[in-house]
Amino acid sequence: MNKVKSKTKVKDKSDNLTDKLNQIAERTEANQKDSAKLQNGGTVTEGGEEDKENHKQISDDVKALFNKYENQESIPQDFEIDVPIDSMESAVGYSSLMRQMQQGYLRRVAYYRSDAGGCLSLEESRSRAFHGCTNQEEALKIFDSLMSMPLEILNFVNLLELQTYSPRSAEWIWEKLKQEGKKEFESGHLAANITFPVEYMKGMWNIARYLGVRESFLNDWKPKGGIEVALIDMMAQSYFQWQYWLEQTVKRSETEPRREHHEYEKWKRFNEKLRKAQSWEEGYWFPPYVHEQAAIEHAVQMADRFNRIFMRTLRQLRDLRRYSPVTINNPSQVNIANEGGQQINVAKTEEENKAKKITS
Repeated sequence: MNKVKSKTKVKDKSDNLTDKLNQIAERTEANQKDSAKLQNGGTVTEGGEEDKENHKQISDDVKALFNKYENQESIPQDFEIDVPIDSMESAVGYSSLMRQMQQGYLRRVAYYRSDAGGCLSLEESRSRAFHGCTNQEEALKIFDSLMSMPLEILNFVNLLELQTYSPRSAEWIWEKLKQEGKKEFESGHLAANITFPVEYMKGMWNIARYLGVRESFLNDWKPKGGIEVALIDMMAQSYFQWQYWLEQTVKRSETEPRREHHEYEKWKRFNEKLRKAQSWEEGYWFPPYVHEQAAIEHAVQMADRFNRIFMRTLRQLRDLRRYSPVTINNPSQVNIANEGGQQINVAKTEEENKAKKITS
């Protein structure tokens, strides 16, 4: 009976996980369609009655989170002087986030003014580009929408719409986004996704191999701060590029290349005049093709290039620590000497040591 119960529990957990993954997939697919409109400057309209009903069902946790940051005390900003948003004076009363939201709004207005957006008038473009919240219910819907969207499709204009009624909630979402960006950088997934940019490359094994090499570098160097982490990411990326081009060098020099079929070569010879007339524009010479020797030489050069990038980054990482300022904590005696200069002995007196013990 115990075994049967344990199997039933596993099955229930599996079903729950499957349901959650299906919901995420459906929501992501819908959000991706909406993001295509948002990135082009369009607006997202609500779907059928079922979508409207689901949109109204905002969880109690989201409501509690919104109320927490909406009612949180903060120091009010001073907006007494009207100045251009991109001016130096705006630094007094406007944050960099406000300028980012302003730029997103201007891009959307420009879209509606363009041919792709319908060549609307300035007033119509502004009205379609921005719909500020006027009450807490609208702000709560936008807050819930921003919290449920994938991070990569969030838009500054939607944040601006929330900011008009609830600036504290908008700033909180922005801070959470920056924290997530920092986590993605420090975990290595940002560099891994850039190293493998195409979907078919983003397999689990490729990402795991990259993160494994990166973690090995991290354990060996133990970086201090984001700059050293970024340099280690550069080393890991250049290492993978070096591996790729080294593989191409061996492949191009030790294996047979793919050649054209003899029937296709025969067809090209018989139709050479017609092929040149239809396939090429006017000119006096044909660009040369890369032959076997040049292809091997190119792979060797690329491997050498990434090897030098790796070694250069390693030297920069070494020099960063070598030439960093030296900090000595609680010294009792330190010997200091410049190049070719006289050595100076710096030591604390007994009175200073006694005073430190008394105060501690």
